[in-house]
Amino acid sequence: MTILSYLRFVLAPDADRAAFEEDLKEMMERAVGQPGYKWAELGRDPWNDRKYVVVSEWDDVEQVRAWEHHPSHEAVMDRWPDERWAEPFEHRRFVPWVRPS
Repeated sequence: MTILSYLRFVLAPDADRAAFEEDLKEMMERAVGQPGYKWAELGRDPWNDRKYVVVSEWDDVEQVRAWEHHPSHEAVMDRWPDERWAEPFEHRRFVPWVRPS
């Protein structure tokens, strides 16, 4: 079963956006080599340059969890504690809808 992972980040006004974007870039590049990874897209809100969304597709939820707990991923997450967010970090997982034939 394929899983879509949705991540939403809203940086606090005093958070270092350049550092956050560098961390995002690194994680996007590293995700490519993870088991089960299929693709990912990153977007920034055109009206709020501190709001980001990442959507990625994986073969199954256990592979998403393995990536979330990979040491390099956890190290980046540790650099971004709750006080660096203007809104709570949001992570959801979905099973994509497939049009019946």
